[in-house]
Amino acid sequence: MEAAAAVLPTLVPSGSAVVVLLAYLGYLAAAGAILPGKLVDGALLPDSSRLHYRCNGLLSLLLLLGLSAFGVYMGWMSPTVVADMGLELLSVTFIFSVIVSFALYIAGIKSGHKSSSLRPHVSGSFMQDWWFGVQLNPHFMEVDLKFFFVRAGMMAWLFINLSLFAKSYFAGSANLSVILYQFFCAWYIIDYFVHEEFMTSTWDIIAERLGFMLVFGDLVFIPFTFTIQGWWLLKNKVELSLLSGLANLCIFLIGYLVFRGANKQKHVFKKDPKAPIWGKPPKVVGGKLLASGYW
Repeated sequence: MEAAAAVLPTLVPSGSAVVVLLAYLGYLAAAGAILPGKLVDGALLPDSSRLHYRCNGLLSLLLLLGLSAFGVYMGWMSPTVVADMGLELLSVTFIFSVIVSFALYIAGIKSGHKSSSLRPHVSGSFMQDWWFGVQLNPHFMEVDLKFFFVRAGMMAWLFINLSLFAKSYFAGSANLSVILYQFFCAWYIIDYFVHEEFMTSTWDIIAERLGFMLVFGDLVFIPFTFTIQGWWLLKNKVELSLLSGLANLCIFLIGYLVFRGANKQKHVFKKDPKAPIWGKPPKVVGGKLLASGYW
């Protein structure tokens, strides 16, 4: 009870947390629209239409990292600002996700669009339609919200981690386990943006409608649960030997190579079902399921 009583006040949304969240999302919207990037064709929709995605996430991330570093250097912001208001940001982002989900539901059921990406799919059950969404690819001010929210969640994961690392560094607890954790996550996130176009062929993008499940998953679940290890290491000192660190690094690299190779093969197969896998024609089960290479 005492622990709950201590945590609850920190969950109360603050004006500062609202400003940080809105400034962050505003930057991503502006950067996504302005910065150059590869234009990638989305999957072919049932009505034979196709969406197009500007994959400039890596440039947006690098610019934001540079701006943040400059702000810290100039003394305009603290490198631990995100971690310092972590629970406040969690509650504000959760509330924002709920509000956005209701807005998507209302806009979706009122939509008169006939296109596959915007045609409303209404089941008649409010909870089902609110949870799973009504429209496949809703837009707001020409921003594809589904693609945008995934990008926002992945970048937020990195920035929370970097803020946690700053706290560990200032506390003198940035040991090998903390460094490896930060490296593994940063590698994965940056690699995601290097291969951002692969996201355009995932099930989330091509098949799932945008409702609370995806909005919450992108904006809350990804950044605030994937960083739990960082929060834990901040409070718990874990000493690794050099041999243990090397073993962890090898396991990570092997896992990464399998993960990236498998996802690349899947993406290539969805773009061109006849493209060779490891130099051989792909084997397919049921006309759509890849059974070659890593699969």
